[in-house]
Amino acid sequence: MTRAPATILIVDDERQNCKLLEALLQPEGYLTLSVASGEETLASIARQAPDLILLDIMMPGMDGYQVASLLKANPATANIPIIMVTALGDSSARLAGLNAGAEEFLTKPVDHAELRLRVRNLLRLKEFNDHLQNHGLLLEQQVQARTTELQRFRSAMDATANAIVLVNRSNMCFVDVNATACATLGYTREELLELGPTGLGTATVEQLGAMYDAIIAGQGTDELTEIRMRRKDGTEVQVEVHQHAKRVGADWIIVLVVRDISVRKQAQEEILRLNAELEERVRQRTEQLLAANKQLEAFSYSVSHDLRTPLSAIDGFSNLLGKELDASASSDRGRHYLSRIRAGVSQMGELIDALLTLAQISRTRLRWDSVDLSAIAHAVVDGYREREPERRALLDIQPGLLAQGDPRLLKQVLDNLLGNAWKFSGRQPQTLIAFRRETRPDGEQVYVVRDNGAGFDMAYADKLFGAFERLHTASEFAGTGIGLTTVQRIVARHGGRIWAESAPGLGARFYFTIGGPADALDPETLH
Repeated sequence: MTRAPATILIVDDERQNCKLLEALLQPEGYLTLSVASGEETLASIARQAPDLILLDIMMPGMDGYQVASLLKANPATANIPIIMVTALGDSSARLAGLNAGAEEFLTKPVDHAELRLRVRNLLRLKEFNDHLQNHGLLLEQQVQARTTELQRFRSAMDATANAIVLVNRSNMCFVDVNATACATLGYTREELLELGPTGLGTATVEQLGAMYDAIIAGQGTDELTEIRMRRKDGTEVQVEVHQHAKRVGADWIIVLVVRDISVRKQAQEEILRLNAELEERVRQRTEQLLAANKQLEAFSYSVSHDLRTPLSAIDGFSNLLGKELDASASSDRGRHYLSRIRAGVSQMGELIDALLTLAQISRTRLRWDSVDLSAIAHAVVDGYREREPERRALLDIQPGLLAQGDPRLLKQVLDNLLGNAWKFSGRQPQTLIAFRRETRPDGEQVYVVRDNGAGFDMAYADKLFGAFERLHTASEFAGTGIGLTTVQRIVARHGGRIWAESAPGLGARFYFTIGGPADALDPETLH
């Protein structure tokens, strides 16, 4: 960029002297302005400050000394160089000019070469001084900006919840710490800066130096280290430290971000203690369940052998008694009583079988396989139709219903649900039974068995899956009251759930889901 020519203000009450100086300076490329008095000088400088002033001493009114003193006293004009031009050659005049602030002297008549050199040198000196002044202002602005930045950095450091410590690798001293570090360790900032990193633990300077050098080399900078730091009161705090290195000039600064994990460690220890207690309780509960299972097995054996034996005897002798009554002229009342006895024996046998089945379901491990529920449903319903061929029945079984589960147990589910649907719709002119799979709004797959049977009051739905709970009397519909309990147990073992919707006289809808091996319940959890 081309520099603008320097402007020189010539001050002399003799017009001829002004013209002479202009003639000497303009060929050198300078711009010149001329005034005839001290007052005009101040007015001209107020309009535009020159780069240099050639100032005559002897002038009417305000002389050159006064003008120079005023200019040098004003910070806005103090850096403008002044060359006194005078016919006075004695030393007192020079001293007075220097005392007023002038930088140079020229004696009239002015020598052209001397004038050119003194003007050039003073302009160079002014340019250098201006550069230094501008540079100083720039440095001051940078210092102020840096101070503001450091204040923001300090505020940010103090506001963070983690302790932050800066270590100078070269002298192994703390450079800075934040307020959280002081609060965590119980020191003031000045105490920590004086203490240094070796005062907070058991590591030596050599050990810390080796660790910091490894961080500078890029080893382990992303690792979290758990250590103990010593507080001012002598106690220790367990902390988690993340360290990384930052180059600052010729030094390396190690930045330590320290998090107090004492509360977390206490919580972890409490969790471990609770887990240990829970494991012990589980072990004790397992032992209790194993003992209960053994008792259940003993009960099942007793039911199977001890109860069936006298029941078989009653059944056998009542059968013989019935034959004798048929051969004799016994009364109808006696035959009626005997039929009631045999019906009770049959119902008791069914009840024992149901109880044994329920107990076995709770103990048997599941065998997971692919099960065609549609085929099972067809086989179950076909069996009922063979036993009652005269019944009018309309069946709707969705084809291709596959599920993962135990084939034997899922057959029991469908046998009970479809059996109930067949039983409770037997008094309708036409039996309507459907077995399908539906998708609920949340995407869950649900199996449903529908019928147009007697239905039930939903006010008693909480008793539906309880053992021996019946919503219809035995005289209305036969049964043991164990079937739906068995179904609920099997579905739960498959990680699913079952529920029903109904109304008296409007049929019933039984819904159930089947989970998978990950959702299935262990037999022990069902007791």
